[in-house]
Amino acid sequence: MKLVVACALAAALAACGYSMGSGLPEQGVRTVALDVVGNDTFRQRLEVELGAALARELPVSSDLTLAARNRADAVLSVVLQSADERTLVVGRRNVDPILSDPVREGAFAAAVWIRLVGSDGRVVLERRVTDRTEFRTPIGEDLTSARKELVEDLARKIALALETDV
Repeated sequence: MKLVVACALAAALAACGYSMGSGLPEQGVRTVALDVVGNDTFRQRLEVELGAALARELPVSSDLTLAARNRADAVLSVVLQSADERTLVVGRRNVDPILSDPVREGAFAAAVWIRLVGSDGRVVLERRVTDRTEFRTPIGEDLTSARKELVEDLARKIALALETDV
């Protein structure tokens, strides 16, 4: 019996510390209104794409339900803080645009600040969420496909940030 208790105690102490759920329902947050996504970068219209992706992703990846601002338990504000493109592998430049391949591999990274404010005005959650995606032109990827993937991934990460307490 002592061995079983000792093993259980050792397992509990060795646990990784993950917890499931953010506790939002216990705080009275079941519905959320999505503010217009802000954009502090020079990347035009990225906030529009992120807002649309987030509206699709929140009901899928979290237990939160979208609601009108006057009926929501909380309001989610998202601000795009950075959006940077990087060349990872330089290609060849040519006068002929068909033969030109200036970027063979690149990356697109972004960071957003999320803030969930309850209907009573208290800040329920604040967090920075980042993501990065890469593209390779030889296999048909480009900055446009990387941008789409980045937006979808950021929306999923934001929804999961509202669902987990990590």
